[in-house]
Amino acid sequence: MPVALAIESRVVASKDQVSSDLGGEAAILNLKNSVYYGLDPVGARVWQLIQEPVTFGQIRDVLRAEYDVEPARLEADIRNLLQELAEQGLVEISQ
Repeated sequence: MPVALAIESRVVASKDQVSSDLGGEAAILNLKNSVYYGLDPVGARVWQLIQEPVTFGQIRDVLRAEYDVEPARLEADIRNLLQELAEQGLVEISQ
């Protein structure tokens, strides 16, 4: 089930994971189910930003400044990534 994610929602990496930077990409191990996940460079940048609690809007604003992408597309892509990470137990989202 999709997680409700508003611009002011706070996002942080779960404590039940360990991760490593792999030359600009990220590898994440979910400690609850022992499954590894991989993130491309943009996903890894999002992962880097959520190591401390941050809002969805703050993530969007940082990436908008760093990448040349249409704002609506950027917001949708971030939302999809965060929802996938939440469904796998890798991030915590609070309103």
